[in-house]
Amino acid sequence: MGLVPLTAVAGGLLALLIGLAFTMLLRSIIGLGESAAAGRHAQTALAQARTVEGLVVDLETGQRGFVITGEKQFLEPWQTARTTFSGQARQLVRLSTTPGQKILAQQIRQAGESLIHAHSIPLVAAASRGDPRARGVAATLDGKRRVDALRKQFDRYESAQEALVATRESAADSDAREAVVAGSIGLTGSMLLIAGFAGYVIRAVVWPVRKAAGVASRLAGGDLTVRMSESGRGEIGQLGTAFNTMARSLGESREQARSAHDRLGLLYEASIAIGTTLDARQTAQELVRVLVPRFADFVTVDLALPVLLVDEPLDEHGACARRVALGGVRDDPPLDPVGSRIALATATAAVVPDLHTSWAWQARHGRQAGRLLEYGMHSLITAPLYSRRTLLGTVGLWRADNPGPFAEHDLSDAGEIAAKAASAIDNALSYAREHDTALTLQRSMLPHSLSPPDGIEIAHRYLPASDAGEVGGDWYDVAAMTSGRAALSIGDVMGHGIPAAAVMGQMRSALRALARLDLAPDQLLHQLDRTMQDLESPILATCLYGVCDTAANLCRFARAGHPPPALITPDGTARLVDLPSGAPLGIGGISYTTTEIPLAPGTVLVFYTDGLVEAREYDLDERLDELTRLLAGVHPSLEELADTLVDRLAPAPAQDDIALLIARVGTATPR
Repeated sequence: MGLVPLTAVAGGLLALLIGLAFTMLLRSIIGLGESAAAGRHAQTALAQARTVEGLVVDLETGQRGFVITGEKQFLEPWQTARTTFSGQARQLVRLSTTPGQKILAQQIRQAGESLIHAHSIPLVAAASRGDPRARGVAATLDGKRRVDALRKQFDRYESAQEALVATRESAADSDAREAVVAGSIGLTGSMLLIAGFAGYVIRAVVWPVRKAAGVASRLAGGDLTVRMSESGRGEIGQLGTAFNTMARSLGESREQARSAHDRLGLLYEASIAIGTTLDARQTAQELVRVLVPRFADFVTVDLALPVLLVDEPLDEHGACARRVALGGVRDDPPLDPVGSRIALATATAAVVPDLHTSWAWQARHGRQAGRLLEYGMHSLITAPLYSRRTLLGTVGLWRADNPGPFAEHDLSDAGEIAAKAASAIDNALSYAREHDTALTLQRSMLPHSLSPPDGIEIAHRYLPASDAGEVGGDWYDVAAMTSGRAALSIGDVMGHGIPAAAVMGQMRSALRALARLDLAPDQLLHQLDRTMQDLESPILATCLYGVCDTAANLCRFARAGHPPPALITPDGTARLVDLPSGAPLGIGGISYTTTEIPLAPGTVLVFYTDGLVEAREYDLDERLDELTRLLAGVHPSLEELADTLVDRLAPAPAQDDIALLIARVGTATPR
């Protein structure tokens, strides 16, 4: 057989081996693409599952808030969650990637609709009618059981999706290994097949094929920059062209995938990192930390002055702002520093890809434009911070060290992140306004000075909660009665915010009026309970009331669901006073008990609200033990004792209002 037939046979076998290698390589590449697509689909399903889970949280939170407070404003998130749950749950079923996941998603949908129709809607309806069972333990436990079951289903669903993503990644690794093996087999087979041919065969077939195999191995290994020479003859030249075209295509696809992954990662990080606090300035700083250097080299955040001065109304298009955040890859940018007054002029998002050729931008910024260009700034995005059609501020994103200019898709990402930040800033503004309003109302209703009768020394403290939603209903009062007698009282209206503060004011006024009738403590609480029931919006409250008689050396107490008082004897022994607890005021039909406690001259009584001793991370009994430990001993100064209790027991930040009233009975009142 001549050289030509042998070459043809060897070439045919070589082509077959190379074809097999390329088939395995392409199959691996396709598998990689399919695995990436499956991973994105699984991530979409995970995001949808979290959306549906968020609706369950909104439903349960709105329902619980309405049942507890009766305020219809809690029904707005509840109504939204109730009406959108079914559609979002069906979308989750459609996005589920396996039959098992679809079944679990269907179970989640059915359990959620059962929670809405079998529990939540009837419970809200019952609460609207004033049915006391709506606030009962049975209804609460039933709702908790249903919500806990749903959360377990969500956990199972998310675990299964994450396992599926891991499986897809493992398949991609396997495809890559197969591609490497295929390339190696093709190379080895080619070398063995044509090793006996000399000269022309080696020069015309072996060397070009060896180069092709090397390129295939590098390509399979992920080196998409590799290229083949396209100067070969016939099929060899075509093979080089095909390799180079495929490498360029794969490189472009990988860059697009990397870009999409980076964009999704940035948006996800922004969704969890922005808005972690209820402070507008901190939210602006969080925005800077998310964007630098991942998206921009320098970021500025300017907020309208009404946003920073929460007692001023927002204009439709506020013109004045102050820079509240500035950050970048370097510390010396020629940008206006934090605290500078800025003119807001951006009502829509805009991108300037090249600042050097934007004459409009240069004319608008004058000399500062020259300094910025000299510094290296070359591309800019400005995005407004809008919430409910109100301009809250502006975000500026600059590139200098990063040579790539901003593009239109970057403008879209910046707009989404700015919208997230604007929503968080608007929430912070709303909370701050409500906090200031509730705190002002609360403090205006508390006594500014207490004038106890001779023989009783008084110290008092009030600390508002850090959270705007927690400020509200704690109060205390001291009322002088006949000579040597005084009424001491402290209470806590259940609920928070402005409504609780308003009820607190009515309750304190009613108690002071009843105290002047010189009723026994149990009778006074009974009358106060009836007064609470007559309020336009019935609400529950706790109260501790005592009448101290310095002449008789005793005090008569009654309490309505309030924490018991503490007592310090003249020798420094501290203990909690054992009193019948009674039911909270506002329930109706409850009788209370008066208890007489003898008091030696110099005895100290300590009244407090639950915010002083209750903390989420501590056991209540441990906190009460800590209270009595701090009270033990002789305390010449009640003011110092009050400061000690607040400093040592009050959580930071305060999770609830704290009211504290301390009285020393049987001593001369300082003048």
